[in-house]
Amino acid sequence: MRRAPGARVMGRRSLLRCFAAAFLVALPGCLSPTLPLPPPEPPDFISPQAAAPGLWTISGACLEGAIVIVFNERTGEGAVVEDRDRDGRYEVQIAADLCDLAWVAQDLGEDESARTTFVVQDLTPSGPADPSACK
Repeated sequence: MRRAPGARVMGRRSLLRCFAAAFLVALPGCLSPTLPLPPPEPPDFISPQAAAPGLWTISGACLEGAIVIVFNERTGEGAVVEDRDRDGRYEVQIAADLCDLAWVAQDLGEDESARTTFVVQDLTPSGPADPSACK
């Protein structure tokens, strides 16, 4: 028994409709916006270098494998470091004076985070060494 020519075309149309529907269902997932990269937490350790006055060590947490930028607003200079050991930590040295305003940001792949601002002052994980130093 032979199929009518219209039946074969109808089968192709149905198959085409199924492929088009599957494509349209998958498309919004590809075009949906991704969440922005979160900014890093403020540094948890800031310390002046005794051997190099005007140089500060700044460290904190970042996303594993991120590129971290620390920038001093007053001097217009900063440092960039990559978390190559993927431990979620960064450490940089920048030139700064006590109470300078600075920021930290992170990049991961094509995504960039917002900036987290902080004040350059002697800081340990328990807090500022002198809470009234920059008031």
